[in-house]
Amino acid sequence: MHNADSAVIRISAGVAISVLICYGLALPMPHLGCIMAWIVLCRPGAALSLKQGLVGATLLLGMMVGGVLLVPLLEHYALAGVLLVMLLLYLLMQKSIAGVGAIAMLLIMAITVIPVAGLIEQALAIAIAQMMAVGIIIGTLVNGIAHALFPPNTVAVKTQQATLPPEHPKRLALRAVIIVLPIWLLALGNPAFYIPAVMKTVMLAQQSTSLDAKHVGKELVLSTLMGALLAFALWMGLSIWPSLLMLVLMLCLMTLWLTRRLVQLVPGRFPPSFWSNAWITALILFGPAIADSATGKDVWLAGAIRTGLYLMVAGYGWLCVIMLEHWWPAGRPAPESNIGE
Repeated sequence: MHNADSAVIRISAGVAISVLICYGLALPMPHLGCIMAWIVLCRPGAALSLKQGLVGATLLLGMMVGGVLLVPLLEHYALAGVLLVMLLLYLLMQKSIAGVGAIAMLLIMAITVIPVAGLIEQALAIAIAQMMAVGIIIGTLVNGIAHALFPPNTVAVKTQQATLPPEHPKRLALRAVIIVLPIWLLALGNPAFYIPAVMKTVMLAQQSTSLDAKHVGKELVLSTLMGALLAFALWMGLSIWPSLLMLVLMLCLMTLWLTRRLVQLVPGRFPPSFWSNAWITALILFGPAIADSATGKDVWLAGAIRTGLYLMVAGYGWLCVIMLEHWWPAGRPAPESNIGE
C-alpha cells in the first residue's frame, strides 16, 4: 500500500475513533479532543512506537496541565503573565518553523486556550487539559497501530527537491505571535466568546509561516470559508438522522474526502495547510453547533456569528502579514512537510 493511502486510512480511522470516544462518553468540549487527535495524526514523518508515543503523550499532558498554572499568574500578576505567554509563544513558533509543528501546536494550544478557560472556571481549564490529553492519546495509539498494520513503503521513495530553509525564521515567528496576541488579549476580557477564536487564530498564525505574502490572504480567507462550508454539510447530514452512529459516519466520510486532498492524492492548487486549517475550522464550528442544539439555542444565528468572527480573524491575519511584510519582510517562508510521504 502506498504511504499516502495508508495515511488516509490512518487519519480517517483515528478521527472516527476519537469522535466515538469523545462524544460517546459525553466528555466536555468533545470537538477539542477530535482536533487534538487530528493534529497528532497529521504529524509528518515516521511514526513513534506505542511506548514512545505514550511516554510523549504523558509528557505533553504534564505540560498542558502546567498551562493551568498560568491562570493565577494572569489573575494576580497580569503583565508578567502576558509577557511570559508572549515569550513562550515566540519560542514555540520558532520550534514549529524548525520542523516540530505538531508538538509545538499542541503546546501553543495549552498556553493560550487553557489559561483563558481558567479565567471562566478552574474546573473548565482542567477539563480542557484532560480533553486535549484524550485526543493526543487516541491519536498516538491509532497512529502506532496503523503504522504497525500498514508499514510505510520504503522501497519506492519519490525523489524530491531539497527544500530551502526560511530566510528569517525569527521574523516569521514574531509575525505569528503578533497575529495571535491581540485576539488572545481580547479573550482575557471575554473568555467564553473568544475561546474558539483563539484556537482559530493559532491555526492561522502557524499557517501564515509557510505562505508568502502574495498567497497568504487568499488561503487564510478561503480556508475559513471552506471550513464553514464543510461544517454546514456536516450539520445538514446529521439533521437527517441525529445519532452518535450518524455523527461518526459523517465525520469519518468527510475526513476521508478531505484527507485525500491533504496528502495530495487528489491534485489541487491548495497546500496541505489549507485543508488542515479548513478541517479544524469546520470542527470548531460544528462542535459548538451540536452543543447549542442540545441547550436549545439558535444554531444558525450562533453559527453565523462564529463564522463572521473567524472571517474577521482571517482578515486581520491577512492585514498583519501585508503590513509586516512591507515594513519588515520575512522573505522565503518555512517549507511545508507533505503528509503521507
